[in-house]
Amino acid sequence: MKNSISVLAIDDGSFKPKSRGKTVLIGVVFRIDGRIDGILKEDVGIDALDSTKQIIKMCNKSKFKDQIKYILLDGIAVAGFNVVDVETLFKKTGKPVINVFRKMPRLNLIEVALNNFKDKPKRLSLIKKAEDIYSFKNIFFQCHGITPNKAKILLKKTIFYSGLPEPIRIAHLIASAVTTGESTRP
Repeated sequence: MKNSISVLAIDDGSFKPKSRGKTVLIGVVFRIDGRIDGILKEDVGIDALDSTKQIIKMCNKSKFKDQIKYILLDGIAVAGFNVVDVETLFKKTGKPVINVFRKMPRLNLIEVALNNFKDKPKRLSLIKKAEDIYSFKNIFFQCHGITPNKAKILLKKTIFYSGLPEPIRIAHLIASAVTTGESTRP
């Protein structure tokens, strides 16, 4: 895997619990040699189901589209339970998707939280169809359009300073600063 390969790492901005409205999605176009080539932004509904559409728009309308080879997500959902359809995201962008988790997702607790949504079956099916969960170092991940072994190689090349891939860490710092005025710890 060449060091000039770029990923699009995405994280959402902060929002208050039980709030409605929108928050930002920040995308960082990051070369795996550590260079940031661009920053992208879209708005996404809190607890809505527009994240997939917005990420597709972010990637496909960007001047960086041809440069981006992979999409890294901080989890399977953004802005609360705005669940990303990774299969559709992969099909519509042509970019393999890797969802990174700091902790092993606990599906039983997620199912309980989804009881607050009338469309629980749809959200749950999007979560379940996101493939198997794998571990690497101190993180967990799912991958679509890329093998777990190749995903591990990419993750290894992007984890520099913390347990998280650096592009996701940077996306988090920017997204939190945009929404709260100051970056928070990833």
